[in-house]
Order: sequence, then C-alpha cells, then structure tokens
Amino acid sequence: MKRHQRNQNQHQMKTLAVWCLFHCSAVTAFLSTNPPLPSRIPNPSTSGPLTSQQTETSSFRTSIRFSSSSLCSTSPKATTTDVEADIDNASTTSERKQKKKNIRGKPKPKKDGSPMMRIEEPCNVVFTHTNADFDTLAAAVALSLLWSQKTYPERPTHVVLPRGVHPVVQRFLAFHKHLLPLRGFKTILPEDVHAIGVVDAQSASRIGRGKSWLDNARSIHVFDHHDPHDPSETTNDSKKSSNKKDGETTTADSSNSLIDMATEVVIDMVGSTTTLLVERLRDAGIKPQPHEATLFVLGIRADTGGLVYESTTLRDASALLWCLEQGASQTAISEFAISRIGEDQRYVLNLALQNTETTIIRGLRVSTVLVGEDDDEHQEYVAGLAQVCEELLDLTDSDVFVLGATHQSGKGGSKDKAQWVSLIGRASPRAVGVDLNQIMRTFGGGGHPKAAAAAVRCEGPADGETSARGTLRAATKMVESQIPEQLVASSFMAPMHVLVTVSTEDSVAFAREVFEGRRLKSAPVIDPTTNQFKGSLKLNDLVKAIRSGRSEDKVRGILRSSVNTVLPETPLADLEELMVEKGVGRIPVVDEEGVLVGLVTRTDLLRQHKLYDAANF
Repeated sequence: MKRHQRNQNQHQMKTLAVWCLFHCSAVTAFLSTNPPLPSRIPNPSTSGPLTSQQTETSSFRTSIRFSSSSLCSTSPKATTTDVEADIDNASTTSERKQKKKNIRGKPKPKKDGSPMMRIEEPCNVVFTHTNADFDTLAAAVALSLLWSQKTYPERPTHVVLPRGVHPVVQRFLAFHKHLLPLRGFKTILPEDVHAIGVVDAQSASRIGRGKSWLDNARSIHVFDHHDPHDPSETTNDSKKSSNKKDGETTTADSSNSLIDMATEVVIDMVGSTTTLLVERLRDAGIKPQPHEATLFVLGIRADTGGLVYESTTLRDASALLWCLEQGASQTAISEFAISRIGEDQRYVLNLALQNTETTIIRGLRVSTVLVGEDDDEHQEYVAGLAQVCEELLDLTDSDVFVLGATHQSGKGGSKDKAQWVSLIGRASPRAVGVDLNQIMRTFGGGGHPKAAAAAVRCEGPADGETSARGTLRAATKMVESQIPEQLVASSFMAPMHVLVTVSTEDSVAFAREVFEGRRLKSAPVIDPTTNQFKGSLKLNDLVKAIRSGRSEDKVRGILRSSVNTVLPETPLADLEELMVEKGVGRIPVVDEEGVLVGLVTRTDLLRQHKLYDAANF
C-alpha cells in the first residue's frame, strides 16, 4: 500500500515538472515575439525625456528585477561553485580580491541554476563614527531628517552605526531604536547608495566598514566641529576600544582624509556637531519629533559638557534652546544624560584610587595611575573609562589626570592575544598650557585640549619604553613639558608706585578723605620713613573710629597689623591657596626687609586665568 502511494506521488511530481517546463517555454516564446505590457511609467519616446525625479521614481517602481539570463533559458548557468572555482584559479591575492569585488552585489544563482531576484533600494546613508557617542548619533539622525524632508526627499536616508556605541548611548537605543532611521550594513547594498554623509569625523578609518562604500557613492558630505588642520579625530576611551579589540590603531593618514574626497565639507568651530545640523533644521523649518529633539539635546550636552566646556559657543546654547522649544523631554534628558558607572567601571575606579600617584609640577597637581597590568583575572576591555577618569580628576582634586588601563585583544590562545593600554586624559581649566589632544595624537589618538584618549599596543619588556607602564610614563613627561613655568607674585602684582597707601602718622580724618576720594575699601599702611609694611587699614575701621570721636587719632592706633604677606618670588599656586584658605582679597608683597613692593588682588588672579575678557578687568 505504501509503495503504491509512493509511486503515485512520484508520478504526480513528474507530471507537475513537465507542466511547468511547457508553460515556461510558452512564456519565453511569447516574450520574445511580443512587446512588454505598458506600464504607468512615462515612455521617453512618447512623452519626452524623463526628468531626474522621474528617473528616480522609475528606478524605484521597477525595483524588482531578474538576472540578465532568460527566465527559463536552457543555456547553462554559472553556479556558485563555478564562481568560487574562478576565484580560486586566480594567480595572485590581488586578482582574487578583484574577482570577488567584480561579483559583489550580483545576484547569485540558486542551487538548481534558476536566477535570483535582486531588489534595488536607492537610498542615502549617514555614518556615525565607530563606537558612537551621543553627539555623532544625534548629528546623524538630524542629517537624515534634513535629507529625507528637504535635500533628497525622493530617496530614504538611513543611519548606519559602523561598529559599537558608547554604553550610555546603548541604553538610550534600547528604548528608542525603533523610533530612529537605523539600518545595518547587511540590509543595504553599496551600489544602491547615492549620497553618503559622515558626521563628527574627518577620517575614513573612523567609519569602519563604511570606508569601502565611499567609492560607490555619487556624493560625500562631511559635517564636523573639530579643527580641520588637526589630523587626529575626536576620541574617547570607548571610541578607541574598537581599535584595541581589533588590534589596530588610528593614526593620522592623509589617504584616509574625508575632506580630500568629499563633495561637501561643513566644518565650524562650535561645541558640538549636532549644533551644525540643528541650525540647518531650524533654518529649513523642519520640526523634529519630541524623541528626536531629545536626542539632539543629549548630543549637544555630551560634547559641551552641559554647556560648560571651553569650546562651547553661543550657537550651542541657542540650538539647545530651540530643541527644548520643539518638545524635548526634560525627563528623558535627565534619565540618559548622566553616564552611570557600572560594576566594571566601579572596580577600575576603586583600584585606581588605591594606586594613584600625584606630583606637584610647577604648581599643578598631576596624577597618574595604571590599572590591570598585574591583574590576570580582569584583562577584558572595559568601556566607559572616560567617566571613570573624570571621577578620578574630581575625587583626587587633581589638575591633570592620566589613566592607563591595560587589556588584551585578539582571538585564539593566549599567545595570539595582543596587549593594549588605553590612555585617557582629563584636565581642569586650571591646567593652563596643557593640551591633552596634542599628547594623545602622538600615540595615534586625539580629542580636545582638556579631554583626549588613545589606544597603544604594548610590546617589549614589562618596563620598557613600549610597554604599558613605559607608555604612561612617556605621556606623563609630555604633560610635564607642557606646564609652563609658574608665575610668581612679582610678575603680575601691582607695583608700589601705583598703590594708594596710608602712613602710620596720618590722622583718621585724613585717611577717611583719601578713602572717599579714591573709593577704597582697604589700603596698606607703611612707615613714612622706611616704607616698611606695618599693616592694613579697612574702611569699617575708619568709620567706627570717627563715630567714636577719634578723628584726630593717628592711623597707627586703629590699623590691623596681623596681615599675611608674601615675597616677590611666591608662586601663583601659593597665592591662590592663601586667598582660598584665608579668605583674603588683597595680599601685600614685601621684600626680605619688610619693605612694601607691591600688592596682589583677586582681580590680578582672575587676569592670570583668563576667565574673562581682559578689557573687563
């Protein structure tokens, strides 16, 4: 019974195969002798030449096509095995790569030799840089919105993350990924890409696999806010983690410059790349959705430190305010704007606090630490070390902090794994002259003057120059060389000849007239014969003396003799410490004999730090 049923099934299958072959042959004969059916797409022979927009529409509507072979052709077809054999027969590696490149994107035949359908999807792509932070992600989404609604509305624009994201960005995407125009590499064919945008990067190596797509693009557009004369790219520890894991470094290479190959380059010295794109959305009258406006705020905050970094401009603040006006969620901003230190980061933080070494160099506190070198149990790369370094800068009250974290990368056994050290540097505004970006560029990294990072492959002996400890030592020496000779009191004090002083022999009434005429609140008191500093006279002391009927008394009877003085060679750091700890606003400068030679005030210190426009002081 079973044999009879099996024979019957085989007979039905053969009958079906013969039927399909007959009808396929009939369709082929019909197509060869009859013109194709009319479509809704205009015919150039009857309605004139197509416009560029009609051409794009035509390409999109007829997106499903078959391979060039006939549908039911009886001619032999190249199989996958034939193609692989042709590649293997190539004599050189370059020839094999070229053959693979030639067949890339072509529809592969099925195992039975029938043609595969090729679905065309004309589109534009915007790349973030590898290990994306909020600024590059927000800028990419903003550019995608601009292109989709204004510049290239006839084609969709996708955002592609080349490789990895920052931990806090990963948490944001966990909730918002479905709301953003994100696509993966495998869902887009390079030959379908028309325009490519790159945000927050100027080097092709920063877009990972996207670099191979540049040759296929009809136009390349670069948007960035970093110095175009700086060969490095803005990085942090997580941005460099991809290089560490893949066993490669990002060095300055002119052949990778996107500026040289770009159709459009927009670089402006603002605090955030997102600002540049938000300004264009605002000018175009494009209103973002609340989740998009929220992302834009996060992007601007990330690269401006919440509008507190030195590179922040008025344009950044204006762009952030516009995003808030478009409905950005303050609740979501507070949820995702602050990086949370995870268990791995806390482990590194605690280990670093126990082993930090601090040195006073020309008045600045420079701290360094190397973690993971002797810890065989924790050799995996830890993301988010930038936040750890910022915490260390604050907790140790340092002016400069350089964190070195070692880890391994590579596949296979321990012999195949390479040793790497992540260098992350942070500096406070007090560290005048220190440029961490310049230092990290030496190691193939980069960033901002007060925040930069690099990834360095360790080689040689454990304490050699190319080891992790040797690399950290070299970076520390570069920091030391950048710290300028510290200013001393004599270099910026108000000299004696411009000071308004009061003599110990002057009357209280005369001193009051001097104070009112010069609008003084305090003045140094000197000996009229030796010019030795005797004390300080306050306006309040004069007022009290006059009200108590002591107008004719001598000043020496009401002056304050217990006053902190400094020598002309006193460093700036000591002067600041004295002002902060003692709360004094005017420090007399005397020589070794006690003669008054000058005066240092709070205003003088503000000028040295260049916190405000010099014209205002």
